[in-house]
Amino acid sequence: MAPGSAAAAYPAAALTSTSPPWLAPGGPNREVFGFALASSLSDPTVGYPSWNFSLLTTVAFFGLHVQDNGTFAPDQGATVWNSSQLTTLVSTAHSHGAKVVLTVIEHDFSAGTTHMCAALSHPSTTVTQTVNEVRAKGADGVNLDYEGLNGSCGTGDSSYARHAFTNFVAGMRAALPQGSYLSVDTYASSAIDSVGFFDIKSLSASADSFFVMNYDLEYSNYARAPTRCSTFCLGPTSPLGGYYYNAASTAQQYLNVTLASKVILGVPYYGRKGCVGAATPNQYPIGAVTADTYLDASQENTSPDVMAGSYVTHRDANDPAGDERWDTWYNTSLKCWRELYWDDAVSLGHKYDVVNADNLRGVGMWNLNYGGGAPELWNLIAAKFTTSTQWSSLGGTVTSGAAATSWASNRVDVLVRGTGNGVYQKTWNGTVWGSWSLLGGTAMSKPAAVSWAVNRIDLFVRGTDNQLYHRWYYGGGWSRWESLGGTLTSAPAVASWGSGRLDVFVRGTDNQLYRRSWDGTKWTAWEGLGGTLTSDPAAVSWGANRIDVFARGTDNGLWHRWWDGTKWNGWESLGGTLVSAPSVASGASQHLDVFAVGSDHAMYQRGYNGAWIAWQRLGGYFNTDPGGVCPLTSTSVNLFARGTDGALWQTTVPGT
Repeated sequence: MAPGSAAAAYPAAALTSTSPPWLAPGGPNREVFGFALASSLSDPTVGYPSWNFSLLTTVAFFGLHVQDNGTFAPDQGATVWNSSQLTTLVSTAHSHGAKVVLTVIEHDFSAGTTHMCAALSHPSTTVTQTVNEVRAKGADGVNLDYEGLNGSCGTGDSSYARHAFTNFVAGMRAALPQGSYLSVDTYASSAIDSVGFFDIKSLSASADSFFVMNYDLEYSNYARAPTRCSTFCLGPTSPLGGYYYNAASTAQQYLNVTLASKVILGVPYYGRKGCVGAATPNQYPIGAVTADTYLDASQENTSPDVMAGSYVTHRDANDPAGDERWDTWYNTSLKCWRELYWDDAVSLGHKYDVVNADNLRGVGMWNLNYGGGAPELWNLIAAKFTTSTQWSSLGGTVTSGAAATSWASNRVDVLVRGTGNGVYQKTWNGTVWGSWSLLGGTAMSKPAAVSWAVNRIDLFVRGTDNQLYHRWYYGGGWSRWESLGGTLTSAPAVASWGSGRLDVFVRGTDNQLYRRSWDGTKWTAWEGLGGTLTSDPAAVSWGANRIDVFARGTDNGLWHRWWDGTKWNGWESLGGTLVSAPSVASGASQHLDVFAVGSDHAMYQRGYNGAWIAWQRLGGYFNTDPGGVCPLTSTSVNLFARGTDGALWQTTVPGT
């Protein structure tokens, strides 16, 4: 249906969002995934009442154990799952825009992996029970924590646990409600282990993410350089580098076999300690090695069993970054030297830097109960994964990027495509945002809009026939849609440098930029302006006879071409790595501000004030094109984007 055709009456309520804002722009700009232990779920000191949900995106309830027949065990996990503790956790998380997923657990490292094989031989039972539980509790998906060996579960290559688990995950994906989240917990070594339990390449087709368990590595590294211990010796549970298995190399190995957007780097909120013969690194433990939660490890030096003056903190010399912390002291009760390797805030911060540097999906914690409300842990997450740019939700269910325009200092109009592909409008009157209004039509692109006078808005979209359609507001109401022809392969962009003047830009079937203009009395023919565009164009005017046009090029960088009043200047490269089309706004003559989503899905800004300024990261997490406008007489930019919750989000940033 073209925009000029009769459109169904989509109620404005169709743009009312009912879904929690997952990865909303105002929260973390990467996934922050934490496990929640059933055993202390509601404990006020370490359970969910002590957590900062505004810094979490996903909480995994740990969990329900699978029995040999594929059903769930009636254990403590099931008791808590079916209690009010779970109900309150879900409501608390959802009220802060965080997901809750159910962890389904099967661990079997015994010879022959008989229990793993048995459980995997009843996939439909486990899948059915899991889906039923997710639906019943209002959870948002599933986390699969199947840990074992790639044992043979029968005869033939296809009978191995690796193959059976891959099929099981595919079955879970198919059965879960649409939009459900599915994550799989995997080993640090899995990306390079072609015969191990996890087939990362095959699992990638079904899993939204991999929680990479980049810990317990002291058990894998001890015999290798640099420690070269003859039997198990204490060492970093999650080294940054310097050891055979480490966070930096693990991230790269996963990037070689799956998408960065699927990789969550798991970090430990714990360490390990034991009695040793001397207060020197990598000692052989005497007796049992035990785990220390983050909270316990951070308070070891206050224990009454510590001999006065014996407690010393160190940094691991085998890691080039001196990443892992290790502590030694003399325990007067056990009558031995104690050695503890653990990840403090410094160690964890180094791993978070890997997540950002490699543009991974996010970070995960085993587990939140071990850290509780420790302020340094939450402050670290905020410092590494949030931004000072504050976004607010305007609601709605938006299916495109946004267009914005202003015809007065106290007036902003934002237009989007909503449910049913209709065009919707929301207006700021200087005090409050109004309700969504349906303008009708059937748009196959985000809208473009501009104002050249008070009470005037010109609106453009691509129709279902790929032609350009135009509708305008003239104070007394909206006109009918008119077709302006063409064959578009993008959303349009529009600029106006004077009263009654419109210049519309689109990408054609040959990926070139095309322009059509209204001079106040008639439309010109389409004019080719060259280039090879890989996005919708963006356009703005900062003065009479001036137009600036931007688009993403084949190198995914930003490209710019401008009309200076007498001629079109050639394309210039402005760099960057864009995963969206750009948007541009201007608050004054010779001032431009361009916005685009970068490869890490954060918003970026590049400004011009006579010279181009370097890209600035504004944060957030976006999957669609932004839209921006400077209200009349203002030099600040009202910036809009669709969040991953489907709602429209807005912030105001200073213009360049």
